[in-house]
Formats: sequence, structure tokens, C-alpha cells
Amino acid sequence: MNDCIVSIVTITKNYFQGLYKTLESVKEQNYEGIQHIVIDGDSNDGTKEILESYAHSKIFIYSSEPDNGISSAFNKGLEKSNGDLIFFLNSGDVFFSNTVISEVVESYTQHKWKCAIGVTVTTSFAGETIFYRPPQLSSKFLKYFMFLPHQGFLCETSLHKNYKYNESFKISMDYELFLRMLKNITIFYLPTVISIREPGGISSQTQKRIIEQSQIRLIYANKMHEKFIIGILNTLIMLKGYLKIDSPFALKK
Repeated sequence: MNDCIVSIVTITKNYFQGLYKTLESVKEQNYEGIQHIVIDGDSNDGTKEILESYAHSKIFIYSSEPDNGISSAFNKGLEKSNGDLIFFLNSGDVFFSNTVISEVVESYTQHKWKCAIGVTVTTSFAGETIFYRPPQLSSKFLKYFMFLPHQGFLCETSLHKNYKYNESFKISMDYELFLRMLKNITIFYLPTVISIREPGGISSQTQKRIIEQSQIRLIYANKMHEKFIIGILNTLIMLKGYLKIDSPFALKK
């Protein structure tokens, strides 16, 4: 039997319907070695009552207290994680199937990767269901654009604990963290569909997200030619968002 433990962190605030869906999805995973950590930002909509009474089938840890936003909640979950791998599955998001974690652990055991990304299911600007398959690029390309949705990203917990989320970023904190954490890391590309990302949420605020990501790119551009290229890319990405053009890597099934 595989003794790999996977920590799954779910952050939530005043969204008990979405939280219940996510709890059920984790509970239904056929892999037993799961630690599910729920970080609630002091909800007042019945979330606390769900957390207190929920009969989970996995190792279950939760807290409900005020925090300083999403990055703060992510960091709290990271601190409580003690699995071999860590994955962030937000309230309302669910796993694509009940074998996802089994497939991930099998890949991790076989290939010995440190970080991996899989396919995610999302919703297009037109409201259609699409599958986002990240381009198989080196992490060096992250300085030009974000192509690793955290809803499909897993990594070794020991690595992640060396890199906390920067709490000054409100939407694209995962992008900024990846730029630091994955600088010299080879990304493993999983064929597995990992999760179904619920439409909405703060990361779906397209213009705000694009602006913050543009700022992050400029912060990490060290050379003049990089700043020039990134300036052009930022303009093109903003235009893409304004025109509501979906990612070329997101396809209908």
C-alpha cells in the first residue's frame, strides 16, 4: 500500500453550498491517504456548523477565524499541511473523478517529480465548458505569461513550505509564488484531468487579474529587453481580456 499522504487545502468564506460540494468531492476520493484542511475566514452563513458536524472519511482539520484575505488563508493551510504532496482546491471546486488523487500519487511514485500540472475544466467567456491543457513549457516562460492554474497544480509540501504566498497580492498570488518557487524546477505534465473549476470567484475578475499579473511580470523582469517584451505582452493580454478571447490552450471536449 502506498504511504504517500496528500494534503488538500480548501479556503472558504461565507459559501457553505460550495464548501459542501468540495467536502463531498474530497470525501469520495478512492485514495485513503488524504489530509483535508479547511481554512474558513470566520464565516457567518452556516459554514462553521457544517465544519463542526461534517462526517469526513479522510484526515480532517479545520479552523474558522478572521484572516487577512486569500493569501493569508493559503498560508494558514500551508502551515497546517504535513503530507508529502500539497494541493489547493478552493470552496466550490471539485475533483474531476474519484480517482484523481490515486492517479497523481501513482505518477509521483513512478516519476519522482517535485511539481506537476494537470488538465482543468473551466468555463469559457461564452459560458461553455472547456478543458484547459497547459502548454508544455519550461518554468522560464512564466516570466512572460501565467499558464499554470493552481487548480491543476501539485507539488511536494516540503518545497512549498519554503515559499509562502505574498499577502500583498490579492488575486494573482499564485503567479507571483510560482515565479519564485519554480525558478529552477522542472514541471511534470500530467495527462490527468484534475479538477472542475467553478465559474466566478475572485480570480475570475479578468481585468483586475490581468492588471495584477502585468505588475508582477514587470517586477520580475530583470533586463531591459525583457521589460520591453513584457510591456508588449501585457498590452496584448489586456486586449485579449477586453475582447473576451479564451486561452488558445482551452478547448471544447
